[in-house]
Amino acid sequence: MENDLSEFDLLGQLRALIEQRNEAAEAFDVFKQDAVMAPAAGSGIGEASSDEAAKIAAEEVDTFTSQTEGLMVSATDDELLAAYQQTEGEVGDLAAETLLDEMRRRNLDE
Repeated sequence: MENDLSEFDLLGQLRALIEQRNEAAEAFDVFKQDAVMAPAAGSGIGEASSDEAAKIAAEEVDTFTSQTEGLMVSATDDELLAAYQQTEGEVGDLAAETLLDEMRRRNLDE
């Protein structure tokens, strides 16, 4: 990946990371539902599976966080501002909130 990102690339890459995170969260939710429905009571299997799933979920969160932080740090001020302007800036839009957080960290929101 090049360091010279266009504004669209920054927003597109951020949205792709968010989509990957959402897919991982959905897969984890399905796993949890399956684990609850499985007749593993007293066998310890369900507990081991739940522990492993929790570990995998935590790793996914860490990966998402580090990838997002890396993307934000590598973006220029102009790229951040332009990418944020492409969003609606709505509360609940994780891409907009992530960009705004980085802009605040850099004191660009004043």
